[in-house]
Amino acid sequence: YGGTQCRVVIDQPTVYNYLDAMKEGSEFPLMETVFDGTTHWLTDGFHRYHAYKLLGIKEIEIKYETGTQRDAQIKALKANSKHGKPLTNEDKRNKVKMALEIDGFDKLTDADIAKHCEVSRPFVAAIRRPEVKEKQKKNVEKHYSEKANKSNEASNSITQLNKIASPSDGVAPDEEDRK
Repeated sequence: YGGTQCRVVIDQPTVYNYLDAMKEGSEFPLMETVFDGTTHWLTDGFHRYHAYKLLGIKEIEIKYETGTQRDAQIKALKANSKHGKPLTNEDKRNKVKMALEIDGFDKLTDADIAKHCEVSRPFVAAIRRPEVKEKQKKNVEKHYSEKANKSNEASNSITQLNKIASPSDGVAPDEEDRK
């Protein structure tokens, strides 16, 4: 695909769902390509592409712009960020790795790559630098550990309060004081 498919795998159930919907007459957005004068580099619509192939369709209307294969690779980084089958975290990691292989992208900041890939800056940082990923992992573990400790403290406090409000003899403290 010329380095324009960010997904790790094509999801076959999605292809067959699209195929069934196409047979029923559903309309889909046009597939998008970048045309370099010779080749239409597919940038968005890989699941639709496979569904059309299964239908035996040889010609379809597409939306295209002129440019290079590199332009197509850059444009493909934004595919499925806002529509279609949501990207998995593995797809997003693959997308960032693909971006880093595009000529000149290795010199961009984490924030610039994140903007191109439509992921977070910390997500890019973790992929670029393993030590950042390890630090993020430790911070998450620390956060959840602290949250669990606070939750346990709250449970213990509630349990103690329940014991005070419900003495074992069934008489509320204020009623006992009135006797």
